[in-house]
Amino acid sequence: MSLRKLTQHNIKKVGPMVSLCDAAREMRLCKIGSIFIEEKSHFTGIITETDFVRKAIASDLPFDATACSLISSPLIGIDIDKTARDANHLMYFNGVRHLAVSENEKTVGLLSVRDLVHHFLEDPDGPLTEMANVFEPLTILMHRDIHTIEETASVKTAAIKMEAKKVGSLLVTAGEAPLGIVTETDLVRKVIGYNLPPATLPVGVIMNTPIVDIDKTASLREANQIMASKGIRHLVVTEAGKIIGILSIRDIIGMVSIRDLPRFFAEKS
Repeated sequence: MSLRKLTQHNIKKVGPMVSLCDAAREMRLCKIGSIFIEEKSHFTGIITETDFVRKAIASDLPFDATACSLISSPLIGIDIDKTARDANHLMYFNGVRHLAVSENEKTVGLLSVRDLVHHFLEDPDGPLTEMANVFEPLTILMHRDIHTIEETASVKTAAIKMEAKKVGSLLVTAGEAPLGIVTETDLVRKVIGYNLPPATLPVGVIMNTPIVDIDKTASLREANQIMASKGIRHLVVTEAGKIIGILSIRDIIGMVSIRDLPRFFAEKS
């Protein structure tokens, strides 16, 4: 199956001189995790939530700086006639969650990691179908190394830790007690989007609570349904009510890519 049926053609975009605050506000209003930069009717790059967190908040870049100061360029793109598995490998090996989809060398849409995961779960012959018979698949995919932050720590401290650990979420605690979770999305939409001060704003103010969790015995389909219905990319995995790991939507495409490598390399050769 080509990417024609998976591509989002309604591209959200801003100009290069728009402020980071305004770009983040647009992402909040549209409920999206990235936004294209357009200059002279040409897409020159993209800004993602990860860019905002690691290159702006963690690095003290003022929110009135222009979008062009944060842009990731050139765009990582894929032709619309390529397959979902091709797109999955491209995302995984480049460490991105969004691809610019092109046709006749012109950008015509966007493909997100959520689009891919939804497709793989619905495809009866897809790479996730065989996982339906795997015992406790969530325990295979989740990360047991859980990164935490105190509720009184600043948003800037959270951004610095996310950058250092290369993660998109932190479990918020009071002592050893888990209270909630804070993600890159929260930092972009609730802090930059409202032009709030990251150096003094506690993460406890913007964290998501109660924690959205899933039992380790649940299926990948159930995990995806919860993520989609809640509009989130991270789930806390529990065993008998105790937190044992974190599952992210990126973990799912990573597993797909690794399991598909023999076919991928065989076709390339």
